[in-house]
Amino acid sequence: MAEKLYVRRASGLVREISAFDALIYNVLIMAPTAVYVYGIWAMGLFPGVDLPLTVWIAMAISIVVGLYYAFMSAVLPRTGGDYIWISRLLHPALGFMMSFFLMNVLLAVAGSYIPWFIEWGIGPFFDVLGYSDLASTLVDPNVMFGIAVLYYILITILMSRGVKVTKIFFWLFFVTILVGFLTYLYFLLTTGVEGFASLFNQKTGLDYQTIINDAVSQGMPGDFILTATLMGSMFTILNFLGFNSSVYIAGEVKEVRKSQLLAIIGAVVLFAVITWLVYMAAYIGFGDKFVAALSYLYVVSGNYPLGDMPPFFHFLIKLVASPSISALVFLGFSAMTLSAILVYIFTSVRFVFAWAFDRIIPSFFADVDPKTGTPYTALLLTSLLAIFFQALWIYTPYLNYFAFIVLGWGVLTAIASVAGIILPFRRPDLFELAPSFAKKKIGGVPVLSVLGVLSFFIGIWQAWVGTTPAVVGEIVPEYIAFLIGIYVIALVIYFASSLYHKKKGIPLELVFKEIPPA
Repeated sequence: MAEKLYVRRASGLVREISAFDALIYNVLIMAPTAVYVYGIWAMGLFPGVDLPLTVWIAMAISIVVGLYYAFMSAVLPRTGGDYIWISRLLHPALGFMMSFFLMNVLLAVAGSYIPWFIEWGIGPFFDVLGYSDLASTLVDPNVMFGIAVLYYILITILMSRGVKVTKIFFWLFFVTILVGFLTYLYFLLTTGVEGFASLFNQKTGLDYQTIINDAVSQGMPGDFILTATLMGSMFTILNFLGFNSSVYIAGEVKEVRKSQLLAIIGAVVLFAVITWLVYMAAYIGFGDKFVAALSYLYVVSGNYPLGDMPPFFHFLIKLVASPSISALVFLGFSAMTLSAILVYIFTSVRFVFAWAFDRIIPSFFADVDPKTGTPYTALLLTSLLAIFFQALWIYTPYLNYFAFIVLGWGVLTAIASVAGIILPFRRPDLFELAPSFAKKKIGGVPVLSVLGVLSFFIGIWQAWVGTTPAVVGEIVPEYIAFLIGIYVIALVIYFASSLYHKKKGIPLELVFKEIPPA
């Protein structure tokens, strides 16, 4: 019966991704060096935050959820990740709702990264090299959209060649990001606060110490504050989101049951080290009070001294460093934005594939090229959707309605955690087939269930954070309605598909009583 329920006996996907490939994939989804930007908001909204300390808070929280996801992927290592867990252990409509939401988020955020790439990456790169006219041309919305379409076409062609080719670009992007990151570290650690202050005064005509004094006189704390650090850690935690994404590509990971622990926990640790070094270098090179003062004046006060230039860390380097140093830093930031788009599309394709394999959407979207192992129809659909979302991002305010991404992500984490809490009791047959580390117990209680409970409460906390003014600003009812609307659309698609398949004699509910083939 199971063979008739699914479109074929095997997924057709090829296991080409090693544990280290998956680790880098997770790191790229988290967007290393995006903290050049995120740190500014943490310092501006929560004056007194100790940014390096927020990294270890974020890492600890991420490791708990990461362990849960790694254990669950060891039990149910299938493409689609928590979509499979929720749909099999809770309800298929709920699983589809959650994954449909996440795919929409990934494509929406991908749309935001093209403006980041141009305005905060490749544009300044050309500017510091003396091509200011070119940099100005790139920010035109039509030019920006054209660049986006071209890039989506290029990565579609790239991914059509298979995972073996695509993962090479994961590594090329990561190495380029590292070059920019290491250049950033080198400049700040060798320049130091006194050297930077001297260069800043000389090249801007402003006074380094006066800026700090102005911020303090307007209310900025002079020291670090624990409560501000705990609240400000939310921005670092937000930057960690995506550390567990290798569960969505589990069908293509080699020795997946063992690899997920390394891929997820290793990614959390590596990303934490990179982020901590970014923040520490900023404190050592720019001076912790100086970057705090600029952030405070930029976010809170109207007396910001740098005009239209945001106080992003790589922009501050541009003010004082040589063109070659600045260019490498901006090149690394540009690679970060482009790599994030690549892995977001790669992940979204796997959602479409998993839905088609379960027959929620037409089964031809699960077609796989026998030579490359690429789900080519799912890839084509996802790329077209990404271009559509890009147009919405550039030409309309539509995607501003995604303000409650964090709320939805927290709900997803909480619901996925419930699936793991009940799995050992609801499906003991699956639990017994899990590797030994995933079956361990504490006082007779499965570790998986304990991790699920902890992950559940972290998800609830993330959902609460996603509604706080510091993250979303004013609560706008239309934005909440938009979030609910995504779930409603998913429900309509699912139940329409269910009715269709009942008429065809293949009740969709029966599909979800089985685990899809690997």
